[in-house]
Amino acid sequence: MTSALQWVQAVQGITPAADVYCQTRDSAQARVEKFGIELQKVGWDQDRSALLAAITGELTGNCFDHNIGMWHDISGCWFEYTQEGTGLLVIVADRGQGVLESLKRVQPDLESHEKALALAFSRQLSGRAPEKRGNGLKFVLKSFNILPKVSFLFRSGDAALSVEGKVDVGSIEKYITEGEEIRGTYAEIHFLKMIQ
Repeated sequence: MTSALQWVQAVQGITPAADVYCQTRDSAQARVEKFGIELQKVGWDQDRSALLAAITGELTGNCFDHNIGMWHDISGCWFEYTQEGTGLLVIVADRGQGVLESLKRVQPDLESHEKALALAFSRQLSGRAPEKRGNGLKFVLKSFNILPKVSFLFRSGDAALSVEGKVDVGSIEKYITEGEEIRGTYAEIHFLKMIQ
């Protein structure tokens, strides 16, 4: 279990270490930009580095966009990345309201974390209505069809979405299972660098 996962499972949150904690959206954005540059320095090509940074930026941005005033205790997000041989592990987490509570603002009849994840990853629906948004998590999944050597775990509440490689967004429910309750959201992505 990662330290970030322990953090979102804890009943009472503590402020994470400075090297993984982004208290503000600006600090998260700056780290994502640095992340994209560092990928190129260690041999990831420019297009793939830009796409990985865009995916990560979407996930870190959501930690702030959907939680203003709704944090359980610790505001901001956990963002870390680690080189693993020819691969890369990226983790983004927050102790916010989670996907279900966010989407219930626009779809009050939502009853489960599983249904909320299915909607968030398959339909243009956003807890930030009336803004015309809601494509971000679909963008993340569709990107995995361009980056086939990837595994992705996304958790919110007691639901988990887990995919490897190409994803059939039209039948997203088959990728969603019930899991242990967390506070907020947790995303873990393993990328494998394509060897030229």
